[in-house]
Amino acid sequence: MEVKFRHIARAIIVHENKILIARLKGAHSFLPGGSIDLGEGAQNALKRDLYEELGAKCTVKRFIGVVEAHRVDEKGALQHEISYLFEVNSEDLKSDCTPISKEDHLEFYWIDLTTESIKKQNVLP
Repeated sequence: MEVKFRHIARAIIVHENKILIARLKGAHSFLPGGSIDLGEGAQNALKRDLYEELGAKCTVKRFIGVVEAHRVDEKGALQHEISYLFEVNSEDLKSDCTPISKEDHLEFYWIDLTTESIKKQNVLP
């Protein structure tokens, strides 16, 4: 079986006890962020992706940890994802306003920062 590795920088953005979530339209929800390009640092990748997806300028406050996940894709290859989680601040993103995606395949929304809400929305990984 073919194995593909993907390194992803993800943002934990909290405002007024709500957390920002991204959703692939018609599919699953996840923390905002994206792939780290070869030779790019994780923090720079995260700032770039948040700007590309939301037009938001962000400050990375601190590294939170790493989450590993794997799944078999539609072509039968094993996708192994390593997500680097960072706490992020942005004056452009506030929970009283739903962010508008700059990419057609994504949408963003705020949920309560509770385990129950995260499970109910099936936030991956």
